[in-house]
Amino acid sequence: MERTDEELIREYLAGDGAAYTALFHRHKGRIFNFALRMLANRAEAEDVTQETFIRLFEKRYQETQQAKLSTWLFTVARNASLTRLRSRKLLQPLWFKRSVTGELEEWDIPDTADPPSGVLQQKELTRRIRQAIAALPEDQREALILREYEKKDYAEIAQILGCALSKVKIDIFRGREALRANLTAFLKEDRP
Repeated sequence: MERTDEELIREYLAGDGAAYTALFHRHKGRIFNFALRMLANRAEAEDVTQETFIRLFEKRYQETQQAKLSTWLFTVARNASLTRLRSRKLLQPLWFKRSVTGELEEWDIPDTADPPSGVLQQKELTRRIRQAIAALPEDQREALILREYEKKDYAEIAQILGCALSKVKIDIFRGREALRANLTAFLKEDRP
């Protein structure tokens, strides 16, 4: 039977290094994918993932924390990502799709000399989605990433972002509305 995060954290805090390794392998993919969406840079996402787990290794998470371990990890990763974004003054994430295995990968759009119109439309739609997401205010963008791609519930998103539940709901609603308006306009442009 698989041990829970709570059991593993207790074992790690008691000195069991294997418990830390199990926690790392359980959460590293989701933390990396979140950082990759925030930063749009694989190397920086790897660094943020490493920083997040170094903080766990340094035993900064205690089992008396109010938040679940996964919430705490996402909060640490978010803060590290925001620090990097602010330092480079670029708040434009790229969008990736999730593969069958759950890993993130770039959109697979074939590069051909004479591409069919469907491929060109998909490429343009992908570009528009990236632009629409990049244009969202930071709060809306973060809340949408956590809800739609990390499948977090509203309460956990509020904990990760350090804001009220009502603000999370409003940010997600407004973000979806902005994306819908932006993409609807694009789709209407495209029709004869």
